[in-house]
Amino acid sequence: MLDLVLEKKTGFSSLLPFTIVEPNGQVFYSSDFTDNIKLGRRLNFNLPAGIYKYDGAFTKLPSPVAIEGVAMPAKERNIAYKRYSIRFGANPNKCTIFYDTGEILFDSSFLQRPLYVKYGIYFHELGHHWYRSEDKADLFAAYKMLILGFNPSQVGLVLAETLSSKPESDDRKGKMADLLKRLTKNKG
Repeated sequence: MLDLVLEKKTGFSSLLPFTIVEPNGQVFYSSDFTDNIKLGRRLNFNLPAGIYKYDGAFTKLPSPVAIEGVAMPAKERNIAYKRYSIRFGANPNKCTIFYDTGEILFDSSFLQRPLYVKYGIYFHELGHHWYRSEDKADLFAAYKMLILGFNPSQVGLVLAETLSSKPESDDRKGKMADLLKRLTKNKG
């Protein structure tokens, strides 16, 4: 595996298979996250700043892949934002934000999850500063992730990998899939 160190969000392009992993060995992004390369189409994608290793081939683009503007809905509330400490422990709700103590408690099961899952859940919880509904917190999380350089497939995988198969969860997953189709020119 080769080293890849990025100081800022960076765009890439490939027609060949590749896998990008986090320092702990978790798959961060892969050409297998989409069907583009399997179908013979070029895959343009972004990566957020970070330290990675990779196998395969891709080329750096002169700039990140553009994302379309996101019209965030009007805020439903305004809880004072602060810097939160993150802790892992027993949490039947997967993740909970404690506004008073300035803490976000992830369930321990998230310790071994990829960074895109942790970021997605983290931004969803932060979205509740301004939005009561789960759908709007999901939208906020998607927006923040794409701004940082995560890809639509990673955003979609957050919900696919963390929500149950209940009808209300399927509805949230469907809304996110529709959003991701409209949100960006990046098909990754």
